[in-house]
Amino acid sequence: MSTANAEYVSSVKATAGWALYAGEGRSLLRLAMPIALIALVNMGMSVTDTVMVSALFGADALAAVAVGSDLYSILFYLCAGTLGGIAPFYAAAVARADAAERARLERIGWMLVVVLAAVAMPLIWLAPMWLAWFGLDAALLAQGEGYTRSMALMLVPMLGVALYRTLLTAAEKPKVFLKVTLAMLPLNAAANYILMLGLGPIPAFGPTGAGLSSLLVALASFIALLVIARRAPSVAATQASFDWRGLLAVLRVGLPIGVITATETGIFLGATLVAATLGAAEVAAHTLTLRMAGIAYAGSAALLQAAMVRIARADAMEDRHLARIVFISSLALAAMFGLAVCLLLVFGAAPLAHAFFDAGAVGLAAAQTATGLLVLLGLIQFGGYPGLTAAGLLRGRKDTRAPMVYMLAGYWGVGAPLGLYLCGMQGLGATGLWIGLVAGTFVNKGLVIARLLRSFR
Repeated sequence: MSTANAEYVSSVKATAGWALYAGEGRSLLRLAMPIALIALVNMGMSVTDTVMVSALFGADALAAVAVGSDLYSILFYLCAGTLGGIAPFYAAAVARADAAERARLERIGWMLVVVLAAVAMPLIWLAPMWLAWFGLDAALLAQGEGYTRSMALMLVPMLGVALYRTLLTAAEKPKVFLKVTLAMLPLNAAANYILMLGLGPIPAFGPTGAGLSSLLVALASFIALLVIARRAPSVAATQASFDWRGLLAVLRVGLPIGVITATETGIFLGATLVAATLGAAEVAAHTLTLRMAGIAYAGSAALLQAAMVRIARADAMEDRHLARIVFISSLALAAMFGLAVCLLLVFGAAPLAHAFFDAGAVGLAAAQTATGLLVLLGLIQFGGYPGLTAAGLLRGRKDTRAPMVYMLAGYWGVGAPLGLYLCGMQGLGATGLWIGLVAGTFVNKGLVIARLLRSFR
């Protein structure tokens, strides 16, 4: 072969190679975008609840329902993360077109829903009693009791919703779940207003109405998904016996994911509790940064799930070349998005902070603090996007225990102690807390990426 022909063949192969990576990148984005939108819509419902309770009943009522809401969130994320252990198994079954295996995994999923609900629901229902043992204000707990118990009841349909979301994501059909979630947003706002203030024969439930509204939305979402599942070609009709070994295999993968999710939620909740003891400007700055963190996290969490599903499918087909393409494409996308979000936050920090707060003394102080916090949040996203995507690739290969240890070591072994030291001992306030979060993120994500690179070698 002549030199010219050799160069031409090399050029064609390189072009084909780039086309494969670009195609995989598009597949990842098609899967990730609906997942991110679902997270943002769910966040919108949470913000709607917060704004309406605060506007209609004041700060005391908001504080009362926040106790039940935060407890529910931690336990729900723990349970939903555990259910997420089904995803790599289910994605592999879909890739192999194995209907019997999909049916078996669905049955395992429903058994997990029953077990998790039986454990977590009583903890939330009885929270006004046992939280008082930890010194929480008894009057505050009593005021929020109705809301907390509504959230306990809501856990059952929400775990069913979480299972459907996991199965649909693993089957690369998250748009179905997105449509259902979007339909619930106006229902949530309308039900909040009616149940909190009353309408005609419906009595006014006050702040408890927000919890009843959430319960109603959860039931409506679950029923809608159940109807859709019944109309779709059913894999559950295939004969498949339930086995405890399968349950334990899913739990070995899922429990660490649940701990990771709850731990990550817990570290930011802990930072909020500490920030609440600081001045008004510090609390306001922290609150704005936390809201922006939630928006940024929707994208990185979506890439995590997309990478997990795609690598699980590649491994199920025993296609090492495709696995390499997924590995490189997902990390490249994560690096690009992480850098883009970081730059947006760094250069947009000051304009956003000053636009959000008023020109009063407290507002100006909050804006100044928030500017620095948003820059720190940008650094978190710079490391967080690739780190979470790496965790997703490991989850797709059912490697979850080591990332759990890295999460605990990074956030609670490094981030929390450093943040508390800088906040209290060095007088840096909320800035010190967020420096600790940055350090914890880089330790955690650095260890995860290092493990991923060793795995692929």
